[in-house]
Amino acid sequence: MFATTLVLISSAVPASAQDTGLVGPGFDPARWQPLPAPQQRALRERAPEIEGAMRSGDREALALELDLLERSLGGFSGYPERRPEYGRPIDHTTPDFEALVEHWAASFARMAGRQGWEGASPANADFQEGNRLRVTVRHVRAYLQSWEAGLPDRDAFLQRAREGLDYLLTAQSERYGVFGYPYHPDGSGLKANAANMVERAFRAGHTRDEVIENGWIVNVFDLGDGGLQFDNGMSGISLLYGYSLTGDERYLRAAERAGEWAASQILVTNWNYNSFSGYLLSRLYRVTGERRWLDAARVKMETGTMPGQRANGRWIDPHNARIQYHSVMLRAMLEYWLALVQAGDQDAEEVHGRIALGLDNLAEQINRFGASNAHEALALDILSLGLIALGPNDAWRRAADTTVNTIVHDMRPRLEQRGLPLTETLASYLLYRRFEAGDVGLPMELAPGLKD
Repeated sequence: MFATTLVLISSAVPASAQDTGLVGPGFDPARWQPLPAPQQRALRERAPEIEGAMRSGDREALALELDLLERSLGGFSGYPERRPEYGRPIDHTTPDFEALVEHWAASFARMAGRQGWEGASPANADFQEGNRLRVTVRHVRAYLQSWEAGLPDRDAFLQRAREGLDYLLTAQSERYGVFGYPYHPDGSGLKANAANMVERAFRAGHTRDEVIENGWIVNVFDLGDGGLQFDNGMSGISLLYGYSLTGDERYLRAAERAGEWAASQILVTNWNYNSFSGYLLSRLYRVTGERRWLDAARVKMETGTMPGQRANGRWIDPHNARIQYHSVMLRAMLEYWLALVQAGDQDAEEVHGRIALGLDNLAEQINRFGASNAHEALALDILSLGLIALGPNDAWRRAADTTVNTIVHDMRPRLEQRGLPLTETLASYLLYRRFEAGDVGLPMELAPGLKD
């Protein structure tokens, strides 16, 4: 099995953003406004041309279309579709590590009965009553990070993670290899949207057996928006993480099947959906050393994800300008950069600069206005892992500390009162702190191959 030691690029991380306009007026709640009609129209009108250029692989045409869209959007390029909300007060102080460990241990105890795989429908159910697979993935990944960080009772974290990974194996489509979306015709919210998509597939002549497998939506053909890539990508990634720590070949085989499905998917105009497939394919290359995975990842990232990032580090459209999607795409780009470093690819330096710029933008927003989307805290994940992989950066560190302080001081008392756990991305920060202190080496979260 291929394994190697990660060699980090030695080029310096760009300086932290000053008042350079990296964060535009849309991130100030006092100045935010709904996207005006002309800009909404520009998004609709340019979308087919952008999609066509993406799917043809014509990067020059894609760049031209995006430049035209950016001029049409004007000051609304990279402007979030919803008014951001921020945690107050802004506290940049370094959180006490031992106190955080205690809070996380208490949160882990509160997770009993709430983990994504607990209470899920049987593997052969007609309908899935449980959560989307991404919920299981968030829990599994946090537990594996906690094990890597060497936290107290670390074997309990590994045991719970393996429970979640084994559940994921039961949810994978035998027919397509995809990790699908829960199907319930009478569901509400996002499940209702998914059920409507299934009905469109039925009306187009597709059979239930083609679309649904054991209560999971596994194929909507060309009628979908690419959203199946989200849970499929994250499920495959968590299985590869589990494989790297346990050596369980079942996890690798399942992730490879998910990767085959991901590589076959057409590009869509929602950049973050493409990025989940790029993330998985990059990790597959790093674990196996097989070039085909890197070639597939290059398409997803260099045509389907990175072109949407503009000169200020944010993505051009209002949906992906939101902090959570900005964060997940940077995480995928970090994985792709690590794959390019491993391959000795000359494009690694450019991707490195793009990641640093995106992190500068993210940090500036948090340091100026406060932690945003703190209930998920996806920014905390990429800030923590970016600090491990790219090296120290004061602005990124302040933003990570600020987010943790919001979670612990603002959110934690209310969550404890209701018996609810803390956000899972706190584990990424704990792993970073242990790495920073020299207590653990480069984590398998960021390294290829198998743990010795």
